[in-house]
Amino acid sequence: MSSPRRRERHGRGLRSGLFGAQVPARRTRAQEFDAAAGLLMEQVRENAAGELDTVALATDLTPPASATAVELGRVYPAAPGRPATLLLCRMPILRRAEDREELIEVLADVIAEQAALLCGRSADELRPRL
Repeated sequence: MSSPRRRERHGRGLRSGLFGAQVPARRTRAQEFDAAAGLLMEQVRENAAGELDTVALATDLTPPASATAVELGRVYPAAPGRPATLLLCRMPILRRAEDREELIEVLADVIAEQAALLCGRSADELRPRL
């Protein structure tokens, strides 16, 4: 489906967004969260020395309905045809952080703890150095 055309008002030409598609200011908060989580996961993979190379990283808005308590993250083991997956729950993580620096700290902790469950190492060993 094509995007709706905005009408021309007062002879000033068609209206469009303030930023172009490739400008970082155009990123949504969800995209910013995903980008930060991806960078931290790459650092954790480097610290794991290849043990987490096939692990997929996923984000969801809230924890799964089957969760008994508020979860910040969850690990799904590998299954036939599906790699092991580390799931981050965005809203509970965002609620624990007051600013971007604190968000990065919480994300680093959650990713390291969940990755440690997958490879049997300590979370401190895997945690990215910020």
